[in-house]
Amino acid sequence: MLKTTIFGAFVLCSSFAFWLGLFRLSYHLLDSYFQRKKWQMSHHHIMNMCEAIVSGAQAIASSVCGVVVVLSCYHDVMWAVHPLASDYGLAASSYFIYDTVAMYEVYLSSLPEVPETFIKRVKGFVKKRTLLVLHHVGVSAFLFPVLVYRSGIGDFFVGCFFCVELSGPFTNMRVILSRLGLKYSRWYLLNGIAMILSFALCRVVVFPYMYLAYGAQYGLSILEVVKKIPLHCNLGCLLVLIPQLHWLRLMILGAIKMFSGKKLSEAEEKID
Repeated sequence: MLKTTIFGAFVLCSSFAFWLGLFRLSYHLLDSYFQRKKWQMSHHHIMNMCEAIVSGAQAIASSVCGVVVVLSCYHDVMWAVHPLASDYGLAASSYFIYDTVAMYEVYLSSLPEVPETFIKRVKGFVKKRTLLVLHHVGVSAFLFPVLVYRSGIGDFFVGCFFCVELSGPFTNMRVILSRLGLKYSRWYLLNGIAMILSFALCRVVVFPYMYLAYGAQYGLSILEVVKKIPLHCNLGCLLVLIPQLHWLRLMILGAIKMFSGKKLSEAEEKID
């Protein structure tokens, strides 16, 4: 148990350092590139793009791990085991901790005048990004520890949770294209369509799919599955699903307004 805890702490800290280092490196490279090209790009926009780059990298890594785990464990959704299910869970947990820090730095870079006290800065950040902060804290503090320390049961479902990130490259490309002034280009439109479709499939439909997969193995309906599995499993799924439905709604509203030629609201422009 002690060795497992030490290994987990090492992976958590080292992966956090990796995500943060990638963020700093991305800023250095982008800032240097824009200066060489003599493009006028604000500090805030570069920070925003760097956050999107790291988020996209994490999404690709999570998706690859998720697909590998799901394909390896589909034959037995409860008892089949794959080491990536636990190992990448720690790295993913550290990402959400890092991303909270990155979002805070991006928020500060957007302010014309930064508040003098740390408390005021944090209050302003939490007020501005309340749902995302709650989502990140909830995932890193509760969901992933449960996924990692679950006695080797249900690797298939862990893989499904990793696959939730399959929509990540498109949501982050949306930010990058917007900051590069390509919001009304064909690439932005095509990326938006792919983003909404992948988001709906991988972040919403995946939840009933997990219940169906469990029910198919044991001959149960979805309602019977809900009643049979532990309460914390249902609550965990609900905790993740609710913000996904909210963001999907914002994406659809944003697409409707774009097609109708209206300006996106601030909330819709900041979908993560």
